[in-house]
Amino acid sequence: MSQNQVEILQRALKREKAARKAAEKILEEKSRELFETNQKLKETNFHLETSLTQADSQLQGVFENIVDAYVITDLWGNILKMNDSAVTLLGFEDANEDFNLLEMLDLKEKDKVESWFKGMLKQGSSTDFHVNITTRDRQEKLVHINSSLIYDNDVAVAVQGIVRDVTIQNKYKKSLEAERLKYSNIIANMNLGLIEINLEGKIIMINQSFSDMSGYNQEQLIGFEAKDVFTLDNEGAELIEEEKRKRVKGESNSYEIKVQTKAGDDRHWLVSGAPNYDIEGKQIGSIAVTLDITDFKTLQNQKEKLLTKLEKSNDELQEYAHIVSHDLKSPLRSINALVSWLKEDNQGKLDDVSLQNFALIETTLEKMEQLITDVLNYSSVGAQTSPQADVNINNMVLDLCQILYVPEHINIKVLNPLPIIKGDKTKLQQLFQNLISNAVKFIDKPEGLIQINVVDLPTHYEFSIQDNGMGIEKKFHDKIFKIFHSLNKSKDSTGIGLSIVKKIVDLHEGEIWLESEPKVGTTFHFTLKK
Repeated sequence: MSQNQVEILQRALKREKAARKAAEKILEEKSRELFETNQKLKETNFHLETSLTQADSQLQGVFENIVDAYVITDLWGNILKMNDSAVTLLGFEDANEDFNLLEMLDLKEKDKVESWFKGMLKQGSSTDFHVNITTRDRQEKLVHINSSLIYDNDVAVAVQGIVRDVTIQNKYKKSLEAERLKYSNIIANMNLGLIEINLEGKIIMINQSFSDMSGYNQEQLIGFEAKDVFTLDNEGAELIEEEKRKRVKGESNSYEIKVQTKAGDDRHWLVSGAPNYDIEGKQIGSIAVTLDITDFKTLQNQKEKLLTKLEKSNDELQEYAHIVSHDLKSPLRSINALVSWLKEDNQGKLDDVSLQNFALIETTLEKMEQLITDVLNYSSVGAQTSPQADVNINNMVLDLCQILYVPEHINIKVLNPLPIIKGDKTKLQQLFQNLISNAVKFIDKPEGLIQINVVDLPTHYEFSIQDNGMGIEKKFHDKIFKIFHSLNKSKDSTGIGLSIVKKIVDLHEGEIWLESEPKVGTTFHFTLKK
C-alpha cells in the first residue's frame, strides 16, 4: 500500500471518529430530552388519572343522589344503568334488573315515541317529552323526559335521560282547567254582572250579564273608567273613587250606586267589590259583582209610602175607635140612667115580670158596654203605645195575683221563677191578666188550682197556664182565638179576650195553643221571643 493510500485511510478514520463522537453527543442529548419528556408524561398522566377519578366520583355522586330518576339505556331501550330514584319511579325492586323500557310504553303512543327518538338521533338531545307508561309494578303514570345521546369517537352508543313523574301535576292542571272552564261558563251566563278593573281604575273585562245590564259590549268599555261611563253626577263619581281607594288598601265591601245605561235609563245597582290578586299574591286591580236592584228599590219606596200611609190610617182609626167608643157608651149610660129612674119612680108599682125585664135590660146594657170596651182594647193592641223594655214577668205575675179577684177556694202556684224578656209591659200584663182571669172564671171544682210554668228554649220562652176547670172540647180549640167566639154565653164573656191574647203573642213573635180535656182542665201554652 502506498504512502498516499495510508494517509487517505488515516484521514478517513479520523473523520469517522469525529463523526462518531458527534453522534454520541447528539444521542446523549436526545436521550436526556426523552427521559425528561417521559418524566413529564408520567407526571401529567398521574394528574390526569387523579382528575378523572375525582370527576368520576363526582359524577357517581350526582348519579346516585339526584332527586329525579336518571336512566342510561342502549339504543334499543335496554337499561344499562339507573339510580335509586329511577328504581322507585319505574317500580323495580333493585337497580340491576334486566329490562327494556320500551315494554313500559303505551302502544297507542308508538308513533309518538318513534318520532321523538328519530328527532333525538338527528339533534343529539330532546327536552320536554311527555309519554304515558305502565311501570314494573303496574302503575299508570305520565312522565316528563329530558334526554341526550352518549357518544364514543363520535358514534352514538347509548341514551341518557332524566325522567320525572308529572302524573299528579297533569291531573291538577286538568282539574284547574276544568274548574276554570266551569266557572268561566258560570260567570259568562249568571244573572250577576261581573267587571274587572286594573290598578288605574280602567275596565279590562266584563261578562255577558254586565253587558246586558249596562247596554255596552266589552269592546266599548275596555280602557275606560266606570265613573266616566255610568255615573250621573259628581256624587256617583266621588263614590267610585272612594271605593277604588278602598280596594288599593285591600278592603272589600258592598255599596249602592245610581247609574245610567247606554240607553239613558237610570238604574240602581248593588256593587260588591274586592281586590284582585295574581298567583303570587300581588294586587293587580279589583273585581266587582253587580246586581240591578232598581225594581227592589221601587218596591222599597212603595213600601215606605204604604207604611207611612198605613201608620197614618192606624192613627186615624185609633182616634176614630176612641170617639166611637165614647159615642156608643154615652147613650148606653143614658138608657141605664133612665131605667134606674123608672124603677125609682115606680117603686112598689111594678110587678115581678116588669122588674125581671128591667133587670134583663140592665144586664144587656152592661154586656154592651163591656163589648165596646173589649173592641176598643182589641183595636188598640197593635198600636205601639209603649217602648220595648225589659219586663220582669215574675214580679208582674205576683203583682197580678194580688190585684185580681181570686176566690179563696182557688190557689195560684208559680212553679219556676219567671224570666225577664224584652217587650211591651202594658200588653204583657194584659196577656197574663186575661189568661189568669179566664182560668179563674171557668174553674168549677171545689178546690181550684192554677199552675204557671216556663221552659227556656233557644230563642223563645215557652209559658204555660194550667187550670183544673171545666175544660174545652177538641173541636173548639181553634175557634176560641177568633174574635166574638165565646163558648160561655154569660154577661162576663164577649168572645174577645182570647183574641186579644193571641194578638199580643203575635206582636211578641210567638205562638199560642192549648191542651184541654172536658171536666179535667185546660193548659194554655204560648211562646214569647227573648
